[in-house]
Amino acid sequence: MAGLRSRWRIVSAGFTENLQARRFWSAVPVNRFTTDGFEVIEGFLERDECKRLVRLADELLPGPGRRISGNCYTWVKSEAAHGRNRGVREVLNVNEIDARLGELMASRRIQDLFAERIGEPVELLGFGIQFDDIDTTSKRGFHVDGLFPPELKAFVYLDDVDENGDGPYTIVPESHRWFLREFLNDAVNACTTGARRDMRYLVPEAQLQTVLAPAGTLILSTQDAIHKGWTDHWRRPRHALVAYGRTASRSGGGPLTEGIEGLIADGAPRAV
Repeated sequence: MAGLRSRWRIVSAGFTENLQARRFWSAVPVNRFTTDGFEVIEGFLERDECKRLVRLADELLPGPGRRISGNCYTWVKSEAAHGRNRGVREVLNVNEIDARLGELMASRRIQDLFAERIGEPVELLGFGIQFDDIDTTSKRGFHVDGLFPPELKAFVYLDDVDENGDGPYTIVPESHRWFLREFLNDAVNACTTGARRDMRYLVPEAQLQTVLAPAGTLILSTQDAIHKGWTDHWRRPRHALVAYGRTASRSGGGPLTEGIEGLIADGAPRAV
């Protein structure tokens, strides 16, 4: 009985979140971002700034996941038990240790781009710099990060992404409006694997779109659109700056905490 109740809670929560998401996306202004679930803006960062952030990531990311200073820490996904995205490392809340990123966050350039499109204020929780190594075996398949409230991310390529072998941003356009399909996936997962947010059914591969663009390109994204790690990332590693956002009325504020549970041992933060 406990197992049935648990599955019912997952299905019920999925139905409620899908209904809330439907109401949200039905009320926003109509534009490229709100229609497609993403938008590409080239030239957001200068190439020299991209190179500087790559050097910063390469300095901070080697080694196991660890706290660097204050709320800034590294997240090494190969340390997770699920075995997905083993080539991905990220330094999170890096805006707290890098003055220029702190200034970018305070400038509200990214927040205002989102707000202009969805018609309400947006807050950033923090920045991460992500290193995505060559990987053709462990990329996570189709999924969403959440359904409601909408999770907003802005990705800035720090390296040129010239072809699919470079590991591009990958999304199914307009899928954030596929409320029934996302609910059915949640329901099936609840009755089988229990892996919420995986979108394994009714997702047409032919509609998948990758974004090829030079370093400095900004991609605004809503993470309730169906997306996945590019499974044929074979040519070279990719670095990206990632801004994590929420609508201001639904944001609990920063800092970021993704993956931080892996840094806790015996109740105390792992030492640097």
